[in-house]
Amino acid sequence: MSSPIQFYRTFQSLMRDHGIRHVLTSGMACVEYGIQQNTKDTDWIVHPDDLEKLVAMLCECERGLTGRNWRVSYRPLFGAPFLKEYHRGGWTTHIAIHDAPGSPEHHLDFFGQPPRVRFEDVFTGAVENLAHRRVVAQMKKTDRDKDWPMVEALCWQMEDDWNATLHLRTPTRLVEIWQRCPDEIKPALIVRRPLLQTLETGGISLAKGLAIERLIWEQVNKQRYRRYQHEWKDFLRRWRTDSDHEWPVSLSFADQHEILCKAVVRHHLPSNPLGGQAARQVLIELAWQSVVEVFDGQQTLVEQLTPPLGDLLP
Repeated sequence: MSSPIQFYRTFQSLMRDHGIRHVLTSGMACVEYGIQQNTKDTDWIVHPDDLEKLVAMLCECERGLTGRNWRVSYRPLFGAPFLKEYHRGGWTTHIAIHDAPGSPEHHLDFFGQPPRVRFEDVFTGAVENLAHRRVVAQMKKTDRDKDWPMVEALCWQMEDDWNATLHLRTPTRLVEIWQRCPDEIKPALIVRRPLLQTLETGGISLAKGLAIERLIWEQVNKQRYRRYQHEWKDFLRRWRTDSDHEWPVSLSFADQHEILCKAVVRHHLPSNPLGGQAARQVLIELAWQSVVEVFDGQQTLVEQLTPPLGDLLP
């Protein structure tokens, strides 16, 4: 029986042995960076082209072909199977693994196109398959209060990385680093984080700008989540009309995978619920409505402080 950290390291070693391109992110990455005490779940970004290798690895572990005899199953949460088109469309896959008789479940979440992170940034700066702090920080910009201290803590560790200015939220620290930032790279940083322009021009209090910016991230994340949740619920209703519908099932992981893959095709689970750029902009405008309600109708300011579409909804 393995502890969560022991298990994740075993799992990561297996992925390396199978040539699966991946990075560890989110809570367990924060543990590795020394800013979180513990977590039971692991979150992985896996290159979508390597998902078939990942499925094969899981099946091998379940059949004992790797010297292990795991029990692997899809978790009964809304999420897609390990299929390339779904992971490129932003879906998450959730699985549970028992690595020994009577062991607790190890929960693993997998992303191909992770939320809030441009795919081209995923593997940049990763060391030993640990996502760079700036990638983890971007993923932590959720609508959960517990995640935002992690964003700040990660940035305090990025002493010589000007990208820290894209995420820092302590006003004095942000101003201090921005003043040291070379002038030639400031324009590119402002594009990624429009709030930084206020450090050049003033006009609003930094505290207010930070509050608006955070609420934008939170409301966009809620809109994104609702879209995927809505599509999953509609798919599940259609699937339940099958006379032989049963899910979850106590079958081998290979059989579970086959059942779920066939179901998402037969009952039309969209591979990309967010749609194209125009549809994503609609979600952002819906988020704006909630932000403007909180900040007294300051629509123009909210729009000015909104990060680019490619960061909010990549």
